[in-house]
Amino acid sequence: MSTIVMPSAFDLARAVCPAGTEIQAPSVRFSAQIGTPAWPFISSRTTEQALPGTLIVRPGLDQGLGYADEVDDGEGEQDRDRDGGLWARVATDLSGTGTVQNALPQPYRQRALVDGLLCQVCAGPSAKGKDGWLFVLPGGPKVPSVRDTQWGEGLIEATPPVCLSCAHLSAERCPSLGRVAALWVKRPTLYGVYGTTYRLGPRGIEPVGPGIAKYETPALGWTVATQMLRELTETCLDQGLTARLRALHTRRRPKAPPRCPHAGLPSSNPDVLNRNLG
Repeated sequence: MSTIVMPSAFDLARAVCPAGTEIQAPSVRFSAQIGTPAWPFISSRTTEQALPGTLIVRPGLDQGLGYADEVDDGEGEQDRDRDGGLWARVATDLSGTGTVQNALPQPYRQRALVDGLLCQVCAGPSAKGKDGWLFVLPGGPKVPSVRDTQWGEGLIEATPPVCLSCAHLSAERCPSLGRVAALWVKRPTLYGVYGTTYRLGPRGIEPVGPGIAKYETPALGWTVATQMLRELTETCLDQGLTARLRALHTRRRPKAPPRCPHAGLPSSNPDVLNRNLG
């Protein structure tokens, strides 16, 4: 029986890095290694900034946005995903410079993880069993019970799945996973993209703001994506694993003392995106 050799996290990152976007490694060596809890595969670095790209309206029946470069007919191989979504151009830094930003996914790597259903931390195979793939999400039920078995049904998520080992490590290390939910998903269906939406105004192409565009809809042609989305259906909340991950988090991160009432209220963010483990 032949053995399937999985590419390393670094090799996979190089494979999904479009030509010309990778930052050259400095002469000084850094200890940061992609695909570890210290630098989850999905997480961007402060050095991975947006790259220039002039948007145009594409002519013809598939009218929508495209890039107006002087070479390669305007678009590179990685500018669009296989379902036609146009993606933002971003630098890729695999040298370990800058600082890890756990709350900000790197678009090319996030796309590869969501598309391939790979672990968002190590980029290896995610956990999969009879109930589907394992997704570990913050903001779960306060006290999970039998009635919460199908919690998460219908969520639109930019969060990729995770393997069991990385789920345990992340529960210990990630501050946002205090009320974590371990969710098995039988049907994580590709849904669309999240990014900046545009319109054609009196002065040309104008940004409208952040938004979600579903595949095979007109909105997709007017969105520049930064994250790929899946719709989670046929979900099953794993109460045992959820309790175990919450216990790990509590042991490593004791409950913080009450905030001073004059310190201001914590910010509210209803957005379900950007919930990667860190």
